[in-house]
Amino acid sequence: MAEETRPSPGAASAFAAYAALWVGYLAIGGATQQRDLVAGLWVTEVLAIALPALIVVRAAGLPVGRALGLRAAAPSRLGAAVLLAIANQPVVSFVTWASRALAPESWVKEFDALQRALDLFFSQQALPMILTVSLAAPLGEVLFFRGFALPALARSWGPLAACLVSGAMFSALHVNRIGFLGLWEIGILLALLRLWSGSVWPAILCHATNNALAGAAFLLGWEDPDIAPPAWLLALGAVLLAAGVALAGRVLSRVPPADSPDAPPSPLGERFARALPLEALWVAGILLAIVQLRRMVADVPMTVWIGLSAAAVVAAAVSWSRDGST
Repeated sequence: MAEETRPSPGAASAFAAYAALWVGYLAIGGATQQRDLVAGLWVTEVLAIALPALIVVRAAGLPVGRALGLRAAAPSRLGAAVLLAIANQPVVSFVTWASRALAPESWVKEFDALQRALDLFFSQQALPMILTVSLAAPLGEVLFFRGFALPALARSWGPLAACLVSGAMFSALHVNRIGFLGLWEIGILLALLRLWSGSVWPAILCHATNNALAGAAFLLGWEDPDIAPPAWLLALGAVLLAAGVALAGRVLSRVPPADSPDAPPSPLGERFARALPLEALWVAGILLAIVQLRRMVADVPMTVWIGLSAAAVVAAAVSWSRDGST
């Protein structure tokens, strides 16, 4: 009797995992970040953002490394990722400040308040915040949006729509109305890097560099919403944006059709058995967050949340090692 299999995840799986991400983001993020922002961000990236992607990949019976694009990248691609992150800073400034200039006053007040809050967080916990936004966020978010969602969407809708939609999903997660377009542009850039290189590592490095530069800008006082960037920087951002759109067209024209990982899917029962430890950890995190948010129990120590996150990392690593993926 032939093994019961199913095709690699497509757009429907991407949106289902994205819904699970939001459930975890609201529950786990709400339960942890209001108590300890830095530790809560690490926990959220692991349990709420990265874990749903890993669960879907394992439930589909696919090798983790191959399915998520964890193959090694050429050094030239990694170097290009760093340079692109640096060159993209004027673009983000141009898009964000243009959005701010055209936004309703209520949106501007909300955006300015967020910028001042971030400025305070970075000034109070400079090194922990820089490390968190440069390591935790790129790893968790790139694994979901560029490792899993992008190829899943591309299988259903093609690379252009996949870049646009995965970028919008990434931006929406930040819940920043004025910053939406700038974050969307970053999401599209990271998606293009993934398609161009065939690996998530350039996108992770680009994201890490971008966030480190943004954190440094807060520490240097360059993100003060009352002080607009210099006109030459905004003009440079507009020029680089136009050049980037042209370059994106060339990259997309050379992207091969999305394919499935080489390894065939496993039998149905084995697929769900492999995903079960990850699913159990995700459900445990959601339930723990709900009972904490509803004050049904005393505040759960952050050490418990960190332990749960560590268990998820270990379970994912063991799952990856067993399928021998690279």
